[in-house]
Amino acid sequence: MGGMHGFGLKDRPLAELYRTTTGPVAFIDESYREPLHTDERPFYSMSAVIVGRDQGALVRDVLMDIPGSTYWHTTEAYRTPAGKRVIKEMIDYIAGAAEYNIVTVQTQIRKDDPTMKTARHECLGALTKELTRGSGPNAVRLLVVESRNARAHPGGDADDANVLKQLRSAGSIDRLVHVHHTSPSREPLLWAADLSVWAFRRNLAVGDKQWFEPLQDISTVLHVDGADVSVKRSNPHLPQQSPGVQQTVSHESGLSRGRGPAVASSSSVVFDGSESEALARIRRIAGAAGKTVEQEVTLAVATNEPRRLVAAANAYLRQSRQPGAPAKPRTEEAITQAAQTIMKPDGSQKVKAALEQLRQQRAAEAQNRGIETTAPKQQRDHRPGYQR
Repeated sequence: MGGMHGFGLKDRPLAELYRTTTGPVAFIDESYREPLHTDERPFYSMSAVIVGRDQGALVRDVLMDIPGSTYWHTTEAYRTPAGKRVIKEMIDYIAGAAEYNIVTVQTQIRKDDPTMKTARHECLGALTKELTRGSGPNAVRLLVVESRNARAHPGGDADDANVLKQLRSAGSIDRLVHVHHTSPSREPLLWAADLSVWAFRRNLAVGDKQWFEPLQDISTVLHVDGADVSVKRSNPHLPQQSPGVQQTVSHESGLSRGRGPAVASSSSVVFDGSESEALARIRRIAGAAGKTVEQEVTLAVATNEPRRLVAAANAYLRQSRQPGAPAKPRTEEAITQAAQTIMKPDGSQKVKAALEQLRQQRAAEAQNRGIETTAPKQQRDHRPGYQR
């Protein structure tokens, strides 16, 4: 059975989205440990399991056949020996059936983010940009996310949609990227994301590696903020250097299908940690590499934090004034579009003016260098007795 439609799919609007999308589909779920007054470190993580559009119906059928049920929740299944055996069988299947898996994790929760709303926005923003880097018919453009409990998280689904809206407006992701929220009971393919993020949580929280190990070869872990908790970075399924297309992996044989780009760029959204204090954040960003500024711009848009964007812009301006620093038009364009999206007009204009001033300084310096290199020749031309 090919395609995404089949038994178990009960979400009609999602079925229509499947009909119109051309690329693989990402299924996303979350896991976290809330900030508590204990010695345990809080964290927030999201996992995106990507399933080929032509394999969706088959993967869904198998995921439902293994437990023999239309209901699944990994945490509940783990409570019994029989449930643990089913978990292992399902994870082993996902490791061969999914095209790839991306996990974003936030291990340093800011003091001003007790509900972890900002952590979710950071993880979702980083995850979405990495998932949708590709271009062409095999690029991910549809994200299916498990709906949040409306009582516990009022406006949670709307908040997610707003994050993607801002990323699109800022040009950080393709304008065709779409997010759809639904429940695992209406789309059992979300079980794959539940299993993946649960397995990663076991590894991160209690050091129980056995559950995530089968997924390592198809997984990329992006550390959005905090300590590096990479499970495995050196594997052939990591997104490659720009243009950075990752070849899709065959469900039948595990060999590359070579049908075109699925996801691009190996640049993980990683920086060395952050604090809520603006000055400390600015100091760290200023000392980081240029690509980290681009990543911080994306996170500023995802979290709708103008001060964070200003910090990133200031860092870029300082870096650009270093001797021999290359111009980075794409970074400047990203900063400009982000400013237009999340800042008030006067603030956005200040950012644009600062970047324009930087370009003018570059042009003047280039002109001065040209004069310096031609001056010795002009002097020789006018010396007495000199012949052309």
